[in-house]
Order: sequence, then C-alpha cells, then structure tokens
Amino acid sequence: MKEVLKRAWSGGMFLFLIAAATLAVAQEAPAVKQARQQMEIEQTNKAVATMTEAVKANPADASLLYYLGLAQIANGEKEKAEISFQKGLEVNPKEALNLAGKGYLRMLENNVTEAKTQLDQALAQTKSKNVSVLKAVAMAYLANDKFTNDALTLLQKAKSINSSDYETFILLGDTYTKLVKGGDAVSAFETAASLDPKSGTPQYKIGVVYQRSKNLTSAEEHFKNAIAADPNYALAYKELGELYYNQKKAAEAVKAYEKYLSLTERPEPAKLRYAFFLFMAKDYKKANAIFDELLKRPDVSPTVYKYAAYAAVESGELEKAEKLFEQYFSKAPQADIQASDYVYVGKMYQKEGKDSLMIVNFKKSLELEKNAEIAQSVADTFYKLKKYPDAIDSYKQLRDIKTKLSSQDLFSLGKAYYYNKQFNEADTTFGQLAELQPNISTVYAWRARSVANLDPDLKQSLAKPYFEKVVEIGEANPDKSKADLIEAYSYLGYYYDTKGDFKTAKAIFEKLKAIDPTNEKAIAYLDAIKKAQQQQKKPKPQGSR
Repeated sequence: MKEVLKRAWSGGMFLFLIAAATLAVAQEAPAVKQARQQMEIEQTNKAVATMTEAVKANPADASLLYYLGLAQIANGEKEKAEISFQKGLEVNPKEALNLAGKGYLRMLENNVTEAKTQLDQALAQTKSKNVSVLKAVAMAYLANDKFTNDALTLLQKAKSINSSDYETFILLGDTYTKLVKGGDAVSAFETAASLDPKSGTPQYKIGVVYQRSKNLTSAEEHFKNAIAADPNYALAYKELGELYYNQKKAAEAVKAYEKYLSLTERPEPAKLRYAFFLFMAKDYKKANAIFDELLKRPDVSPTVYKYAAYAAVESGELEKAEKLFEQYFSKAPQADIQASDYVYVGKMYQKEGKDSLMIVNFKKSLELEKNAEIAQSVADTFYKLKKYPDAIDSYKQLRDIKTKLSSQDLFSLGKAYYYNKQFNEADTTFGQLAELQPNISTVYAWRARSVANLDPDLKQSLAKPYFEKVVEIGEANPDKSKADLIEAYSYLGYYYDTKGDFKTAKAIFEKLKAIDPTNEKAIAYLDAIKKAQQQQKKPKPQGSR
C-alpha cells in the first residue's frame, strides 16, 4: 500500500495545483470560489481571467492578488505569478498570503533556503494563527517531500482553529496521501465532501487513492461520485477514461475521454491518448483523423508515427502506412522498437499479399518477444505457402512457446512432414493427433498414408490397421467420411487382392462402388472378377482334358 500511495504523488505538481486552487477561507469571495472551480476542471485561462477581474474590482484587497498568482501558476505562468505576489505585498505588506505565495514559487524552483525564509516570515507575521496562511504555507511545504510532516503540523493547527474548513481537509488528505496513510487520506477527503457536497474534488481524490491501490471498482464509484457532485469535473472523466482503457472497455473509455476533452482548456496534450482509445475501439477513421492532426506538429514524436502507422494498417491505408513506418524506424531509438512494431509491418505486407516480407517481419518480432499468436501466424503462413521445411521449424518453435500444440497445429505439422517426405515424423505427429481426436477418420487416413510410404510393397502391412480404423469410424457416417472411405476401401481391396484373399477383396470393392458408383478402380476390379468367373463357367471343348 505504501508504494501504491507514493505513486499517487508521482508527477509532482499535479495535486499541488489542485490544492493551490482550494486555499480560500471558509467565507471566500465568490470570485475566488469560481476560480477554484475553474481550475478544478482544467479551465485555468478562465480562472486567471476571473481573478484578474476580481483584482480590478477590488484593487485594495491584496489577498486577491495571491489567488490570482495561484491561478497563474496553474496556468503555467510563474513569472506573472511572481509579479502578482510582489504587487500584493506592495498593496498591503501585512497580507502574509503573498509571502506564502513567494515561498511556494521558491519551493517549486527547489530553492529551499529562500522558500523557508519567505514561509517562516508569513507564519511569524500572523503568529501562526491565520487559517488561510497556515494552509498556504502547508501547500508550499507539500511541494517538497522533505517538508511533508511540517505541512501536517500546520494543517492540524488550522483544523484546531476551524474544524469545518473544506480546504484544510483537502490539504490534509493530500498530506496523508504523501505520507502513505491511505485510510487517513480517504477520511480527510470524505470530511471535505461533507463540507462541500457540490465539489467534485474530494470524491475525485478518493478515487485516485483507490485507483493506485488497484481497487478499480471503488475508484470508478468515486470518480462517478465526483461527476455527480460536479458534472463538469474534467479530471474525473479523464481518470474514468484511463480506468476503462486499462479494463479494455473501449467504448466507455472513448466516451469518458471525449467528455474530458470537451471540458479542458488544454485538449492538445491528451489527444494522443484519445487516439489510442479510438484505436482500441476500432474506430480507425476517427483515430486516423487525430493522428493526421498530430503529425502536423513540428515536434512529432516517434510514438505518433508508430501508432499512426498502426491505425493506417488497420484501416487499409497501406501506402500511407509504409511511409509512416519509414519515418518511425528512422526516428525511434533501436532500444524503443518493440515486437508489436514488426507485427504491424508484417500485417501491412500480409494485406499487400507480400507474404515473404510478412514472414521476415514476424520473425523479427519473435526475436524480440516469444509471442504465441505471431509464432502461429508464421507457421501457418509457411504452411500455406507450401514452404514445408520452414513450416516444420516454425511449428516446433510454436510448440516451445505454447508448450502444447493444438489439434489444428498437429494436423498442419503432420501434413508438412508428409509433404516433406519425412514419413516417420508424420506418423508420430498424426499418432499424437489421434490421441486428441480419436473419432475422426481423416486423422487415421493421414497416418495410414504416412506409413504406407514406409511400406510400399505392403510386406509389413503398416497401413492396414489405420485404414481399417478409417472404415470403422467412417461407416458410421459415410457421407461425412466419404473421401476417407474411398481411399481406405481402395487400399484394403488392393491389399487383400495381393494376399490372394479375393473374396474379401471383392466385398471391399463392392463397398467402394456402392459409395462411389463411378470409381474406376472398383469398376475395373469387379469387371475382372466377373469375367474370370464367367470363364470358369464355360464348358470345356470336346477332347480337352
């Protein structure tokens, strides 16, 4: 659990910015509350605009410049935030929030010494009794892992002063999350949710804690609770999309992410992820449109070329796919190239009917990763192309990966051995298949053919028991086994004829003619028997002995 909660804090500033948006006092100005909500749904430009208007309307309120600075930090405008905090100190040097703001900036820059100076001054100036300043300093401390316990001390003090302050409990939840105390974190967020039922932040943060601990059912529940509290809570839609994507619920992932993109002011960084979701949902037309847009950027990453090529293969735009793969392989570091890349190149060539090139790339894929599906494709393709030695080697490799070959694999391998004139190996393979499929006549027919080639003069009678097995199985369902029965009757009839058992041979050829009236072997043999019998019935000429 500790490692899970530590991962919840990976990414550094992400949770800090959400916390920064929630530092208003319980009786916060309407503009501050509005800006906080705007930041929570990733509309930071609007948050900056909201606070800018509030400052213009109340130029003497130095605290508003602090909240403007927080909005500017969330909007990626740290230099402007510095100016706002400084202006706030000029408007009212006693407004310690702006000292805390400067300290927060220094912490984000990892300038700990100067940060401490500013933060200590803010606390001293308010004698550590101002809840808003305690929260502001605690939030700054949370930007550096070394000061997490200091943040906890300040927040507990803020709680003792005002036990019903929403933002205090949000920051307490964040602090407990950093300290890997999941239960305490959830409890703090639940208290915050009870204090402001219309805020999506507490439920969202609870969902993140559960998501990191792999309790996806609870995570989904709380993300949905966040949306129920605030239907425009962008981050909840984003995380739901990720959750559904990891569960391979493609349609749900796409729907959630589309809602997220419609709410956030910065959809561009998330578009590649959205394209992945569309790809999984097999909506290649939409995915291609997103990839085409991303490919126009000056800083196109190899990853974009890669998945754009994948989508082009799936949608059948093969010429486009070839060009994209050329770009990808020329730009991607060798260490980043994956087995799946060669799989898709192979699929592209397969669709173009270039089976040899397909196999080359599938083999490259297998060198990187022993994947049963790809090994299967390689073996089956070699067999289809009648490259039997290669097919044999490939089915052996497939057996090493899968441990056990399927009935179809054994059937193809056995025939590959047969056509490669490796009749002993074919016999062994069809014997293994017979153990799996003991009631299929074709299995015994192929085994009989194999051993028949080892005994062409019938001296050892190797094929006889297997053809007899074909007859035993086939006569129960002659329509289904007709071809096998024809071959078995032909062999057995010839066998008994060579052994001088003409009566049995005749009976078998009669069966052969019954199921195949135009069979030349049966007709010829039975005619010969008939003529021989007629010759025997003719009266002998007088004087003959």
